[in-house]
Amino acid sequence: MSIAVRTITSLLALGAAAAITAAPATAAPSTGSAGGSSSSGCGPRSNADYHFLAESYFDEEPCDVQDAAIQLAHSNCRWLDAAGNSLRNQIILAEMNRDAVDYPYTFTDAAISAYCPHHTL
Repeated sequence: MSIAVRTITSLLALGAAAAITAAPATAAPSTGSAGGSSSSGCGPRSNADYHFLAESYFDEEPCDVQDAAIQLAHSNCRWLDAAGNSLRNQIILAEMNRDAVDYPYTFTDAAISAYCPHHTL
């Protein structure tokens, strides 16, 4: 299995796990993610998507990996909405991301900054 396929699988699995634990009534507000990629030929992205992809170092990844990363980032926000925002919970969340991404703390910070800035500490 290639690294990209393994990364996508891990991202989707972690995102699904985070989404399952999140309460639906506390979902993060919509940011206008439009699918596609910041890479040429992949379709439109919102400003929040561009910000997240650049800050999390996913801006040069293939479209499907970027889509999975964006989904995981939104799941991270939903998890913080449900679990509560604290430094401890942000650390727990980053550690949950460790198996899916190379830089889990950077990824978590980028997700919060782009998609749920109300969780900025």
